Amino acid sequence: MLIAEELAKLEALLPSKRIAWRFPDAYTYILPISKGALWLFNRPPNPRVAYLEEMPPQAGPNSGFQDLLVSRANGALIAAEQIKLDRVVKLSFGPGEGFVPTPPVTLVAELTGRNCNLILLDDDGKILGAARDIGADVNRFRQVRSGLPYTPPPPYEKLDPRTASDAVLEQTLAGKSLKKVRSLVDGVGPDLSRALAVTSGVSLDKKLEPSDLAKLVPALRRLSKEPSTVMKEALELPDVDELRRREARAAMRERLKFALEKERTLLRNRLKDIDKARNAAAKASDIRNQADILMAYQHQVPKNITNVTLTDFEGNDINLQLDPKLSAVENAQAYYERARKRENRVIEAESREAELKPKFAEVEGFLEGLEALSDDELKELLERYAPKAKAQKRTQPGIRYEGPHGYPIIVGRNSRENDIVTFRLARSRDVWLHAQGYPGSHVIIKADNTEVPFDTILFAAQLAAAYSKAGQSDNVPVDYALRKDVWKSKGAAPGAVHYAQQKTVYVTPSRRPDTG
Repeated sequence: MLIAEELAKLEALLPSKRIAWRFPDAYTYILPISKGALWLFNRPPNPRVAYLEEMPPQAGPNSGFQDLLVSRANGALIAAEQIKLDRVVKLSFGPGEGFVPTPPVTLVAELTGRNCNLILLDDDGKILGAARDIGADVNRFRQVRSGLPYTPPPPYEKLDPRTASDAVLEQTLAGKSLKKVRSLVDGVGPDLSRALAVTSGVSLDKKLEPSDLAKLVPALRRLSKEPSTVMKEALELPDVDELRRREARAAMRERLKFALEKERTLLRNRLKDIDKARNAAAKASDIRNQADILMAYQHQVPKNITNVTLTDFEGNDINLQLDPKLSAVENAQAYYERARKRENRVIEAESREAELKPKFAEVEGFLEGLEALSDDELKELLERYAPKAKAQKRTQPGIRYEGPHGYPIIVGRNSRENDIVTFRLARSRDVWLHAQGYPGSHVIIKADNTEVPFDTILFAAQLAAAYSKAGQSDNVPVDYALRKDVWKSKGAAPGAVHYAQQKTVYVTPSRRPDTG
């Protein structure tokens, strides 16, 4: 119902041209439309859709799926359709205009709790990509992977509260408990069930009698018309910003919990090591006593034997293990050394115990009170127990050139850098080049959303030819296309891509200008 309410706000705005997608983070997808924006919040377990006037700035870097949306879902938003009152929304985009027109696509948002997903489909219903791939190891019956036909969630039969009559609703719900309503009435989830309980005054567990139904059915009617208002009144439902803040806090808490549990395990093991050292030290006197016996009877010990049985000072037989390479005196010295090490080890271990025990108790206390910690306390403890690794300075990937008219050009130096240059550094309207039919570098012209002059393309094509296996040839074919028309198959080797809408020029390689 909440989804239907948000989509109703879009009806008067569609079809609507829009500006580019925005992605504040890996889970938030924002589609500017008219004076507001359609928000898709795709983080489990609280996915949501909302139409808001708020429009945050673009963040980065984008995920691979977000880049796919930028390149393929760039036409006008034509329709936004909800499947019944299910948590599945279909956004239909028309063909995109530009250097190479893109065909229509459909974005399916499955806002289903922990299994939420965003899936981009072509005109034939084939999957172009998804925010989360689902293979046969996760679900044998419904896989979500690029190239497969899209299979919608299983159909179901429930009453639509917007169209069902009062008599049908009363007959269906009679004798059932309120918490069972969601299995019978479409669009009612756990939160809306609790909202119904508050607004109707009917207990969730009580079997519905005629007097209960007289209060529940009108409350259900109002809920179907204005669900967000009812939710705010009953449950003070948080807005998108509040949900994002809670998600950020939950992520901090989980990260701190992991770090504290790791620290607790480390401290516990160190304390166990101290106990082991004590147990070992308790046997040091026995080891020294064995050394004394060996020294006393050294003349009775044959050479080159691995063990010997002697009589101790109380008249009992004792078997001693020996190193056949050492004499009796040297074996006795080894026994003395072993006893000394055990005694020294326990002294050193016990000196650390006074420091370890308070630390262990402190970590235990933090874990027990984790839920009650404030945001500032969480951040402070994260700095102490899970500090972020300092970013190492890295050289920029690729070889850099300045082409005619000042356009920056980047050349990948190997397969790994080819992937980085094409899928991280390049944007959708940058020009991508590669020698046709030869292994070689990916080359990108940073277009900055402008039309690249042809002499710049020729210059970059000479570089692409030079940094390929055809570098010593003449008249080398080089393909070029917009970056948005280049894609990578799931599981493909580094540097292996597919592309479409390309054009070809024939050039003489520039003879590797970086080497003269």
